[in-house]
Amino acid sequence: MAPIRIGFIGLSKGGWALHSHLPYLKQTDKFEIVAIQNSSVESARDAIKLHGLPETTKAYGSPEEIANDPNVDLVVCSTRVDRHKACIVPSLEAGKDVYVEWPLGKSLADAEKIASHKKQGGLAVLGLQGRHASIISTIKDFIASGKLGDVLSSTWAGYGLMGGGVALEDVAYFADKSVGGNLLTIHSGHALDWVETALGSTFVSPKTNALMTVRRPFVKLAKADGTVLSDHHPQTAEDTIFINGVLASSVPVQYTLRGGSPFKGVPNLDWRILGTKGELRITASGVFLQIGYPDQKIEFFDATADTVAEVPIQTDEWDELPIPARNVARVYEGIAGDVEAKKLLCGFDDAVEKHRFLESLDA
Repeated sequence: MAPIRIGFIGLSKGGWALHSHLPYLKQTDKFEIVAIQNSSVESARDAIKLHGLPETTKAYGSPEEIANDPNVDLVVCSTRVDRHKACIVPSLEAGKDVYVEWPLGKSLADAEKIASHKKQGGLAVLGLQGRHASIISTIKDFIASGKLGDVLSSTWAGYGLMGGGVALEDVAYFADKSVGGNLLTIHSGHALDWVETALGSTFVSPKTNALMTVRRPFVKLAKADGTVLSDHHPQTAEDTIFINGVLASSVPVQYTLRGGSPFKGVPNLDWRILGTKGELRITASGVFLQIGYPDQKIEFFDATADTVAEVPIQTDEWDELPIPARNVARVYEGIAGDVEAKKLLCGFDDAVEKHRFLESLDA
């Protein structure tokens, strides 16, 4: 079967796409990058050369150009969220399939506007790849095995690193709520989605409430090397998020996300799932299980035997890829037609509902 031809928006010299999308795409015969669109044609040409793509790869400087290329089947967008609408609406209008990173838009209204351009029958996928993660599948299967008993509750505590006392220059937009990429939309949007996947049920909006606040209205702005550019950089995005919710299955969930670093020696993520027969504890050095970490771990406390044992995390062929690329690879496999992976894909309608839920918490 001929490969699906990709027009990639936002594959440049560095960033997320380089580490998460490219490792899979360069080793698969199911997809082929045939065009790159960056901020300029020159930037796109530089990316083609830098990443060793074929000389036949087209270089574009505008979304309209990639939308009008008849040789592009699937447009992949990996840009800052406030640029999603401008980047993908032309391709949606052209009837192309689209795969765009989460969040869909910088707000619910923005997401609804983007989704309204989707053509009937076209494939439109969001990058909520955490639902494809092996660690989430392992948790889900462990619960289904009955070893945990009936799930009674779940508590999730994490520290976002971002949203602390320092904003790094290249991701300083996380502090600006108007951009739409922050601890609520990105960190919590991803986490709440894979919590729902693992527990097999979705949050019920009327039974879910939140307390969110900005405790650091000003932070330091610094370069990656630590050089401080400003001691008074405004932060309008919430840095403290408390959510109390109930799933449709009646399981109560408590979710706490704080900007900055954890107490020394405490994992960045400590997620518990309590059952009638014991408790699961999931820990990691970061809160992005949609990416994954070398030290991520599942432990089971068997209340009857009074023992604690580590639960082996499932593996598959994609675990041979670099960590950031593994779950993204599983999304691509779903797009290519893998039956199980396809079931987990997040479409635009689902994405809009997730935006609606998050915005209801921030009301």
